[in-house]
Amino acid sequence: MCINTMKLLRYAEQHGGIQITKLGNFYRKCVEWAAEEFQWPGYEPAELYAVNKVLNEPDFPPLFLIHEILLHTRLIRHYKGQAKLTRAGTAMIGRYGDLQVVLTEYMLRSPIGDDPQASSLFWNLEHIMSGISNRMGDWITVAEFSELVIPVDLFPSRGSISGRFEACLFVAHEIVRPMNWLGLVDDAHLKQKPHVRLEERLIRKTALFDRFVRLIVPTADGGKHIL
Repeated sequence: MCINTMKLLRYAEQHGGIQITKLGNFYRKCVEWAAEEFQWPGYEPAELYAVNKVLNEPDFPPLFLIHEILLHTRLIRHYKGQAKLTRAGTAMIGRYGDLQVVLTEYMLRSPIGDDPQASSLFWNLEHIMSGISNRMGDWITVAEFSELVIPVDLFPSRGSISGRFEACLFVAHEIVRPMNWLGLVDDAHLKQKPHVRLEERLIRKTALFDRFVRLIVPTADGGKHIL
């Protein structure tokens, strides 16, 4: 994700900005360029064009999300029909480590909202990261990971859909996919047999996780221990 976001920043620099529609989306020319240039697993051009005659930005979810992040982090701004680099965006070009931090902080913001009790139960980021660091050196299933990082039994059933499936769906959408797009978790569902059940999808941490993520844990004497 970091590499492709950097490609988009360079594209904006080289073209003096990116044309946007009245709805604020990138013009098709940029979307078509991004689809070919990014080669995003699961969103390759052949798959995108199989369901779309023409590509608009919402048809390419990774680009749509990157656009959102760049706006919210003020690396680009919309001005007179174009998405233009800000000073911060121009300064970010070439700084892959700094960009990875920006993307990670945005992608891992809490989906729970401001309820501290709910966040402590379902979005304990230190616990989630520790689980990935300590237990995902090898493949485990989404179900095993879900039981490790959240209280699965607190998710209610909905008709024929079990609470366990709801918990796995939450983890797959809110944790696994962002971490996979950030390059920190490998999701094997594209390599597994077709129609594998969500709970049985295999995941593991990538080498980038150990190089990039540092867990700072408080010690009993008031100090800090870096894992």
